[in-house]
Amino acid sequence: MHNTPSQLIPGITTSGGFRFRAGQSAFLQKLAEILISGERNHLGVFVPGYGKTITALASFLVARSLSVAQKLVIFVPRGNLRDQYANPTDLAILMRNLGAPPLTFSVADSEKMFLKNLNTDVIITTYQYASGKAGSEALEQFCRRAPCMFVFDEVHHLSEDGTWAMNIKKFPFSCSVALSGTPIRSDNKSLFGVPTEIMTDEVGHATQYYKPLHEVLLRDAHAEGGVLKRIQAHVVDYTITLKNAETGAIVELSLSRLQEEASNPAEIDSFLARKQLRFHEVYLETLLAPAFEQLAAKRSQFPPQHSAHSAEQGQQHQMLIIAMSNLHAAAILEFVQSRFPNVLSARIGQDLPEKERTRVLKAYRAGEIDVMVQVDMIGEGTDIKPISVIVKADLVRAFSKTMQQIFRGMRFYAPFGNDGNICDIYTSNDSEVVQILDWLTNEEQLGQAVRVAHGRSKQAASTPQTLEAWDVLTVEHNETATHSLTLGNGCMIPEPIITTKGKKKQETFFAIDNEREKIQQAINNSARERELRQECLGLVVKLAQMLPKEAIAPHSSGITAVQLGAMRRFSKNHDQMSHAELLAKCAWLRECLKENRVIEN
Repeated sequence: MHNTPSQLIPGITTSGGFRFRAGQSAFLQKLAEILISGERNHLGVFVPGYGKTITALASFLVARSLSVAQKLVIFVPRGNLRDQYANPTDLAILMRNLGAPPLTFSVADSEKMFLKNLNTDVIITTYQYASGKAGSEALEQFCRRAPCMFVFDEVHHLSEDGTWAMNIKKFPFSCSVALSGTPIRSDNKSLFGVPTEIMTDEVGHATQYYKPLHEVLLRDAHAEGGVLKRIQAHVVDYTITLKNAETGAIVELSLSRLQEEASNPAEIDSFLARKQLRFHEVYLETLLAPAFEQLAAKRSQFPPQHSAHSAEQGQQHQMLIIAMSNLHAAAILEFVQSRFPNVLSARIGQDLPEKERTRVLKAYRAGEIDVMVQVDMIGEGTDIKPISVIVKADLVRAFSKTMQQIFRGMRFYAPFGNDGNICDIYTSNDSEVVQILDWLTNEEQLGQAVRVAHGRSKQAASTPQTLEAWDVLTVEHNETATHSLTLGNGCMIPEPIITTKGKKKQETFFAIDNEREKIQQAINNSARERELRQECLGLVVKLAQMLPKEAIAPHSSGITAVQLGAMRRFSKNHDQMSHAELLAKCAWLRECLKENRVIEN
């Protein structure tokens, strides 16, 4: 973490050796400026592991010092309540280190607990509780006692038209901060409490974007160090043989070939699931064996004095296997326990009793279980840093969900040291297959062997019934490609690929090698433009605060006066400016600050 002069952040005076990370400091400084200007709803984007809990509590101290809020309500998913906010004593110590006066805390997820703490300064509760009748009534009663700041943790759960948001809208609050590492949804729904902006392209197509007050990207955290593990992705390819039960035709194709030629992932995923490809012994052996070899190698390199169950010295490396269903998880666990009996493994899923899930998860956290097989039970907010091998055998494609899965193994774990902080991800090419349906139904792509008989059209061949005519005869390992990835500005830029069969790859799933330099340059330009926009915003806020009252039109604000002046001068919206134009605007704003007025010429 970086030292931050506390006088730059209202309400914060650090002690006890506490230091903010650079991104936390930048967010809090901008929050203070923007709260002064009168804007009340803000978004902070931080990669998992960067310290959203600290940012949430520090944000309240800033708002409290500016008399914007007197109480704080933090809304979290239920899992995060247990993992990040469960100990009020630890939270009180943190607040003391931030320079806060003595404040009271309550973790409330029941009506009985909540109503006993209506005079509490800081309430941590769940979206689920706030949406229930008892929780809604209790929260409304609490919020009417004093101006409240709301913090929406993992805000991507909170769609604008969802049940949770509909209930939260009823509560009075003076300001809000939304926090997330991936503030987007796979269904593209807008998020509650998240500022957005509309951008229109040259043909008039409008797109809505979230508008963060500050954003800490993958490359920022990676450059800062001590936040994230590095990644290596190992992609297994298979050759599968299919036989058409109606025509007798047989085809043999690799999954990577399917990926190149097909178009509809959902139906083919369903088809391959019904044909139990992911239950196939060859499929499991080829995907899991190298993952277990890597786990063994990692554990052998971990210094012997670091006992697997010693909290003081650090836990051993652990593996997480993500299955597509409870049945699939059970099959994988059976295979693992038979094939790798020396490794202690278990599974959790909704089909198991809650008491059993809690017991097993607790043992996994403590390092008493080496390998966990699960279906969406260990997700965001679950902080198990020794996870350093992930096997992704499910059907999830959505960017935000996939990133949350990967981040379970990406949090930096100091006992492993810099060299040992690598997360190895194993997946098969069918998990990257986003266009498969056309391959199964397109006559030209399949060739004569899969051409639909009796003169049926391509449109007819694309119906689900044609899929069921095919059976999987054999599955063979084709190739495994290892991608060493450099994290950059939300993108993954690959290093040269190593394959098990020694074949040289000319391209990867992420980018063509000869375009990497262009991609990196585009990333750098985009990052610099984002920095310039934030710099301009800060200058606008400062100028707005300095303008004399007579320079501001009646029923208007300083921010509006500055923005109108900028529009007259540059004839272009802030978010449509190029790199050069942003530099010019920053220079103009500095001149305006020197003269304490909006310069018109």
